[in-house]
Order: sequence, then C-alpha cells, then structure tokens
Amino acid sequence: MYRKNPRVLETDLAHELILLDPGTGEMFSLNETGRRVWRALPADSAIALARELEAALEVDLETAERDVRALLHRLRASDLIQAE
Repeated sequence: MYRKNPRVLETDLAHELILLDPGTGEMFSLNETGRRVWRALPADSAIALARELEAALEVDLETAERDVRALLHRLRASDLIQAE
C-alpha cells in the first residue's frame, strides 16, 4: 500500500503539481504523469497505479509500470510517500 505522507503540502498549477515538505523545506515538481500517480494515492500496488496510467494516457502497461516504479522510488526516498 502506498500513501501520501500527511505532512506534505501540494499546490496544483496548470502544468505541474508542486509538493512541499514543510519539515525539510524541499519542494518537488511533478509533471502530468506524476500528478496522476499522486492523485491516485492511496493505492494497493505499483501495478494498480500503472493500470490507471495505461488507460488514461494510452501507454503500454510495461512502460507505465516502469515509470510508476521509478516515481514511487523517488517519492519514497524523499519521504513524500509511505509504503506499507
């Protein structure tokens, strides 16, 4: 299960989603794909998120899963999400 870290603040701009970790003061920018993943949280698995991207963006499942796993890894390393 992947969940947003509840302390993270978000601001949705027209072409990107900005995440702010008030604990560290760091800001992160997500593109449209990242925004879709972020908005789909909480999610049971990376593959569930990839299936949503596959349908919404008309990409193949393998590409979607690779991109989702890379994004989840970066978000988790930055403590923006929690994995259970």
